[in-house]
Amino acid sequence: MTITLPDPLYRRIVEQARANKVSPVDFLTEFLDTHLAPQHPHVERVQSSGGGRVVIKGTRTGVEAVVGYRRAGYTPEEIAEEVLPHLDLAQVYDALSYYEDYREEMDASAAANTPEVWRTCLIEKLGEKQAKAILGET
Repeated sequence: MTITLPDPLYRRIVEQARANKVSPVDFLTEFLDTHLAPQHPHVERVQSSGGGRVVIKGTRTGVEAVVGYRRAGYTPEEIAEEVLPHLDLAQVYDALSYYEDYREEMDASAAANTPEVWRTCLIEKLGEKQAKAILGET
């Protein structure tokens, strides 16, 4: 789907994106997620040099970690009390809710960030000999 924006609005979006050091698409995505998407008060998207992550606000704990423990059979109560005790139950439930709202996007991101994918990218960028040296496979 294509959306056509009036020129003044587009220019303002580009200015805001530049000020935030992100692309206009990333700026709009974050803006729309913040203002139009289902609200998740305990979850935020953060940008880093390695790309974006979805974490529990005020922590470095990724939503994917909470989901992983849930898939491993832990209850939300066990996650909050035993596994990740720095999180409260509301944070755990919000992370699980966020995952349900963005399941497709998060699963695609997880599939694109496996060790095998990173190894292949490293070999493509550096060549097999250098990549194996970095990976300790020589």
